[in-house]
Amino acid sequence: MDTRIGVHIIIKNESELLPQCLESVKDADEIIVVDTGSDDGSDEIAKAYGAKVIYEKWDHSFSAPRNEALRYAATDWIIYVDADECLIDGVEAIRTLLQNSNAEAYSVLIENVLGPSLEDRLFHRAVRIFRSGRGFAFRGAIHEDIGQSIVEKYGAASIQDSSLLLRHYGYLPQRMSSRNKMERNEALLKKELAEQPLNPFYLYHMGITCCQGGRLEEAKAYMSRALVHTPDSASFRPTLVRDLIKILIEQQSSIHAEMMLRKELRTYPDYAELYFLLGQALEIQGHFEAALEAFHNAVSHHNDHYVTEAGISSYRSLHKIGENAARLGRYEASAQSFYQALQAHRTYHPSLMGIADAFQQLDVSNAEIASLLLTLVQPQSSSDYAAFADALYRIGAFQECIASIPVTALEDSSLRLRCTLSLIQLGRFAEAKQWLSAATSASDQEQTVQLRSICQWQLHGRLRETALPDVPVQLHETLCRLDRYLLEDERSDNDEEIQLLSELAFKLIRQAVSLQCLKAAELLSALSDECELVYAKELYRLGRTNKAAELLIALLHEQRLDEEGMFMIGEILYDKGHYLQAAEMFEGSLSTLPDAPRTRTAASLSYLQLAADNLRRAASSSEDQQLFADDLIKIDRSIKLLNRTGWHTEWTGYQRSVRHEATRNLFMHDSKE
Repeated sequence: MDTRIGVHIIIKNESELLPQCLESVKDADEIIVVDTGSDDGSDEIAKAYGAKVIYEKWDHSFSAPRNEALRYAATDWIIYVDADECLIDGVEAIRTLLQNSNAEAYSVLIENVLGPSLEDRLFHRAVRIFRSGRGFAFRGAIHEDIGQSIVEKYGAASIQDSSLLLRHYGYLPQRMSSRNKMERNEALLKKELAEQPLNPFYLYHMGITCCQGGRLEEAKAYMSRALVHTPDSASFRPTLVRDLIKILIEQQSSIHAEMMLRKELRTYPDYAELYFLLGQALEIQGHFEAALEAFHNAVSHHNDHYVTEAGISSYRSLHKIGENAARLGRYEASAQSFYQALQAHRTYHPSLMGIADAFQQLDVSNAEIASLLLTLVQPQSSSDYAAFADALYRIGAFQECIASIPVTALEDSSLRLRCTLSLIQLGRFAEAKQWLSAATSASDQEQTVQLRSICQWQLHGRLRETALPDVPVQLHETLCRLDRYLLEDERSDNDEEIQLLSELAFKLIRQAVSLQCLKAAELLSALSDECELVYAKELYRLGRTNKAAELLIALLHEQRLDEEGMFMIGEILYDKGHYLQAAEMFEGSLSTLPDAPRTRTAASLSYLQLAADNLRRAASSSEDQQLFADDLIKIDRSIKLLNRTGWHTEWTGYQRSVRHEATRNLFMHDSKE
């Protein structure tokens, strides 16, 4: 006998995504749609697919319309879906699953789409398929659940797992904001918590809602309370642990996160994402060897019963293994791990960047790196070529970046831009000018005009208006006014106008320095004191530490340096072994920005280095050197660990190639003078 399958959906103004949902389940024997107040024609769309539409007034509960639909069910089995979901496998796959089944219900795997990339996915399981006519009922005003009702009647063993996949689009940022989901959820949760203030499920989901709104401290408070009241047997408890730990790591509470993870992994020893989070907590503290072990554990565990981000048991953890191996100077092992990550996800941007950088550290030529990446990526689409080209650009392989993109792919404006930037890096301005002639959108046009202008200032020291054709009038006038201002052909006492020109100059300086068009950047830096500071800091980020140091020190003496600039000078001094002066710079930065963990670490390291130097001097003049040995070992161990915490600027392959090998000695006056 055929198994009759019904699909149940709740709608309210779902006309955007409802058609693709209904298309995915159109072969069901019955479709029941409960409309709780649509005014966008969603009900007519449902009827066009043969659905039975029931109109139900919204009563601030998702369980109510779900249970209403059950009253009309005339099928053997029911699968319930949301209007922003699609059944990937089709109804026939459900029929195959249910043939001769002795289960009461099945869970399905839900793929939550969070963004455009393959890695922007979050997977979880939920009971969605169950037998009809058994007296099951949904519970909960929000995040309604049928599973508890099934378990109470037939036991947990009556629910089996299936390989069926539902794809959910409801968590896309634009979807969340356009439909005010966070506000709606928060209102429902507050109502439920007013009646059940210690309900851990609602406390946890209130924490999720706060987290989605960027209110991390509130989210942590709700989730911490939820954890206290959640029994170990609760199905959502491992996810609660995961989400709370992610907040702790985001808030730099890595030691607390580590302690909690080591405890919880005894309860959930097969939860890959907890191992991944442990690895993150350890690497933040500088424990790279221990982090490697944690990430290896994440790779070796895969269990789709837990809520898990895409790639946790494969490319994400393999990438992290590569990163930590590189930090330990193990570049061959690092390259191997990045390679394995790319075998699982051939265009995973972080691993493409990582493997290119690792091979460059191993003195592999840019041509060989380009050939390897081409083999790995096997680009077919514009996005594939973009990922490939970005990795080459990042290590300074500009010639290879141009050669890697076929002429037929250059119709894509983003690829054309990547080639143009590479041409400018190589000083091939005439060729770049030809490539800058076409713009397909307003944003492309603005970028194109800025690049043209930078090339003009770099080559000629001023703009040639004939070189800026087809530029919007307002932008053309602003650029020309900026040019006249720089050449002192025109000056203004209008603060508002100067501010407008400076904001444009900031963008141009950053772009010019990144392209090594330093003549253009220096010319633009003369516009204002703020522009000069931006120029100095961008030089530092590029790796031009000699020139940056000169400018930053001059700004320091003129009392025009901000806390970030002071940190940069401190870092230069620290690298040269001038620990006392470095400490003074870091302390000066902290005086205006006290809540800066990176700067506080740098200051602590400077003092530790001073202490180590003093102990070594004392030991060298003492007859009993062993007296100082233990203290030196402890200090050196602390220095090694703090140096691993990521406080220092990390240079990419491109920046390393730009950076001067040697810097001249910097004479620093006492910061108090």
